[in-house]
Amino acid sequence: MAVQDMNNRYVAIGKEDSYGTTSSSSYFYGEVDDETIKHTYDLLTREDMSRYGSSKSVTGKEYMEGDINMALINDNFTGMLLLGLMGTDTVTGSGAPYSHTFTEAGTGHSLEMAVAREEKIHYYKGVVVESLGINAAINEYATVSASFMGKSEDSQGALSGLTAAFPDTKPALYFSDAKVFFNGDTTATDAVKSISFDITLNRDGDAACGLGSPTYVRAPPAQRREISGTIEFNRILFTGAGASNPTYTALVSADGLEFSGSGVELKCQFGDESTADLVTFNFYKIRFEAPDANVSGRDSQTFSVPFVALYDSVDNKMMDIVVKNDRAAAYSA
Repeated sequence: MAVQDMNNRYVAIGKEDSYGTTSSSSYFYGEVDDETIKHTYDLLTREDMSRYGSSKSVTGKEYMEGDINMALINDNFTGMLLLGLMGTDTVTGSGAPYSHTFTEAGTGHSLEMAVAREEKIHYYKGVVVESLGINAAINEYATVSASFMGKSEDSQGALSGLTAAFPDTKPALYFSDAKVFFNGDTTATDAVKSISFDITLNRDGDAACGLGSPTYVRAPPAQRREISGTIEFNRILFTGAGASNPTYTALVSADGLEFSGSGVELKCQFGDESTADLVTFNFYKIRFEAPDANVSGRDSQTFSVPFVALYDSVDNKMMDIVVKNDRAAAYSA
């Protein structure tokens, strides 16, 4: 019985045709490590001067929220996450591997989510990606975390309603199959020990509400897009570090260090180039913060620096994501 219960735990997502409508596309299942998806609501409690305690309470805004954590896999589930974050997917190529370029487009794309928890499937509509985080450390799996918000829970269904199908042939991506490029350089750096970054849309849930409905009536609009992260290097870098690495000298100069201009200034690539099965994050303007290059005891000296990605007026964007895999159709189709 325990084995069966474990088989009935999964998260699936599909693309909605329009906000809050039932998806006409297939569900895709993710190899998720954990999830915290839940229905929640605001409790409005009435207080008056004539009683020593509150006597009336009603339910206010109802919505869903939560997170998932998983290893980064170049599969259709990850593709749907990227569509929810970015909004537009353009496919090029006449045969596998096809190249999917996800570009920034307003509020992203809304999704429908099904979460199986041993006895029932919980369905959520009007789900949007609020933020996405990537974390990769040398000799470890690259991981992805995603935060969601959406309409209140739609229904609970029988487990027989969906049969999970996982991408067993797709391996999780790990850092030895990853490369980091700086400042438009075509040579990858050999100095990065770990990299992590978060992409946040700062969605406005209140602006998604309307009179006459207890939950969202439209996709929570994206506000200011924020991208920040940290890079740790395996050694201190001074002049002549190669591969256009940011150096300590440049980082502590009077004006600090910024990579900007035409083209990609920070590229983080995951996957096997021999099969062209790749997930690549491209950032077009990078501003580095003050570095940290302290030492402790007899430990090796490392070197870490936070950064923010900014909007670049030359390339007219902050970022894009390029995925190469065997899917011929756009995820937005």
